[in-house]
Amino acid sequence: MLTQAQIDALKTTLQANFDKGLVNTPSNWKMIARLMKSTSKSSTYAWLTKWPSFRKWVGARLHKAIAEKAYTVTNDKYEATIDVQRTDVEDDDFGHYATVAYGHGEAAARLMDEIIFSALLAGWSTNCYDDQFFFDTDHPVYPNTDGTGTPVSTSNIQAGAGAPWYLFAPNAPALILQERVPAKLESQTDGNSSTNVFENDVFSFGGRWRGAAAYGFWQCCYGSKATLDATNFADLYNRMLSQVGDGGIKLGTVPTLLVCGPTNRVAAENLLLRDRLATGETNINYKKVDLLVTPWVA
Repeated sequence: MLTQAQIDALKTTLQANFDKGLVNTPSNWKMIARLMKSTSKSSTYAWLTKWPSFRKWVGARLHKAIAEKAYTVTNDKYEATIDVQRTDVEDDDFGHYATVAYGHGEAAARLMDEIIFSALLAGWSTNCYDDQFFFDTDHPVYPNTDGTGTPVSTSNIQAGAGAPWYLFAPNAPALILQERVPAKLESQTDGNSSTNVFENDVFSFGGRWRGAAAYGFWQCCYGSKATLDATNFADLYNRMLSQVGDGGIKLGTVPTLLVCGPTNRVAAENLLLRDRLATGETNINYKKVDLLVTPWVA
């Protein structure tokens, strides 16, 4: 006779292993994105239309207008389901499902990487808050601090046709992991009263996550499809370093991370991880920024 204690033991085992897989799996998305909680079906990022900055207070406060067009991102749902045979529970033979649950936790952790890096790759053809592609040549920067005047087009890309690579500055979030519901494991284990148990003789467990990726400040991420070498790296680095915001305010965007995929791995390692050049000269780019090589950028 199947007891409640057996069902509870199953739930405890699977939940614990799902959580272990979720926590123990290495992920890289936190290196290029920031977690922001969502409290409804979608989140609106009107604040992204203005770079946060202070000014000397002379006279009245300067009230910065928020753009009328709001950038809204709708949350999506993701799932992964495990079915446990009722006979295995009756026979106390469900230990192997712990490994399956752990794997589902790992998959939930990888999902965050997949979502964020997919958004990074899609940034060449997807709009951000200023109605331009996230990587574009026409980001508007206004001559006045309050966002008025005729804007000047500003680029955060380097032209080319090769595998992409990216420079990130940590000043503000370039990408956002918008989370409505954290990853968790839910269960359908209510004995014979469950249709699934009665009809299929299985207990079901389902991993669930709800959220989306959003684009933040393009000023903190510059992309290139040119050859990854010292010349192009220096050009993109200096352009990012010199970036100004509305009113000519220096943004202080100092690159600290280079992100690339397997295609550019050797070039990136030669550029950043060798203290000497092939000629024997000192490599001025040695550890100039951190390096992340990830299969998600392929």
